[in-house]
Amino acid sequence: MKDKFKLENGDIIIIRSIRRSDIDSVWRNFNEVVNSEETPYPIFYPVEAQFEKESWYNTLKRENELCIVAENKDLERPMNVIGQCEVTNIEWDASAHVGNLGIIILNKYRDMGIGYHLIDNAIKESYYKNEKEKIILSCFSTNHRAIHLYKKIGFKKIGLRKNQFKINNTY
Repeated sequence: MKDKFKLENGDIIIIRSIRRSDIDSVWRNFNEVVNSEETPYPIFYPVEAQFEKESWYNTLKRENELCIVAENKDLERPMNVIGQCEVTNIEWDASAHVGNLGIIILNKYRDMGIGYHLIDNAIKESYYKNEKEKIILSCFSTNHRAIHLYKKIGFKKIGLRKNQFKINNTY
């Protein structure tokens, strides 16, 4: 799987499957979001231990889960991976046809169409690779940028989990 497109600034972005060599880049992106004050995230601490990073990757491969990355060909490793999208399995056998989507894009690359390309490719690839017939996701009700993108792709709001997360003593 490979998708290639050009940003308005001329940068070439490639959407492709994750490689072992991307692990540090992917976790750098994750940690940037966790440490960001702009967007709340339900995980409070960054992942820094190499063992944790490698364990995540090994589980991803062992469980045949999907992770695709957005790579900026104009940047050198480890700064070249600017976003990622996962479709992971649901824990129940009867839900093998359902995937749980998660996406991270570095702040400075948002609103450029990268999220759309990542999600579109992830949905298609998870259907063909893992027979996922249904994709679910969650996001904060205050994340209007993400909600707009999800609606544009065709996702529908099916519920609201009130007081699900408490961050800085606020629900």
